[in-house]
Amino acid sequence: MRTLFVGDIHLKSAHVLPAVDRAVAMTGADEIVFLGDICDDWDVTARQAVAAVRMFADWVQARRAAGLDVTVLAGNHDLPYLARPRSAEYHWFRREADGFKPRAHEGIHDALVRLDMRMAWRRGRILATHAGVTGAWAAYAGLSDSPEGELDRRLRESPMHLFDMAGPARGGRSVPSPVWADRTELEADPWAGWTQMVGHTPVPTVTNAGSLWFCDTWTDGDGSMLLLSDGGSFTPVRP
Repeated sequence: MRTLFVGDIHLKSAHVLPAVDRAVAMTGADEIVFLGDICDDWDVTARQAVAAVRMFADWVQARRAAGLDVTVLAGNHDLPYLARPRSAEYHWFRREADGFKPRAHEGIHDALVRLDMRMAWRRGRILATHAGVTGAWAAYAGLSDSPEGELDRRLRESPMHLFDMAGPARGGRSVPSPVWADRTELEADPWAGWTQMVGHTPVPTVTNAGSLWFCDTWTDGDGSMLLLSDGGSFTPVRP
């Protein structure tokens, strides 16, 4: 199994998805993991935001139908749109979430629901989340050696709680959750014994720091991605 990890796309579907297709063709990848933050960009309208997420959802469903395994993880910018329209959660996110576009909410929600978004992907001791799991958060959450089920459960049951857990580096007072951990917080306290792939903190190119791989390259970087090969090695990919 060859797995391609793709960082935060922030509504850049028209630009990013052809590059992902090229990377799959180059590497022979049969699995793709998007590391979250599919949604939100400051300079687009609500209508443009809905169109970009629908394009992404259509692309994912088409690739899955063609036999490609595609996992879409949830980032902090995605959580508000997973809330049911006009629910108490929706109104909470409308007050608390920067960059949130209320007029786009229902259209984006309907598109995201089709994707069965998850909180974590794991193979052995390799773990992918949006922002990374710190040692402190793993202890707080009581995570086991098979954490993906527990993390997915928290996404289903308490997205507001995950969103509300930001650490000092991101302006909060909490132990940073796996949708909010800053690169500095993760490097200072990585969950011991795990190799992690994350997005969230922009980097100019796919960057390795010990047991951590940072892949948010579409914001201000070169659009590189990360390939995990059959033998367990990691290779940056620039299509």
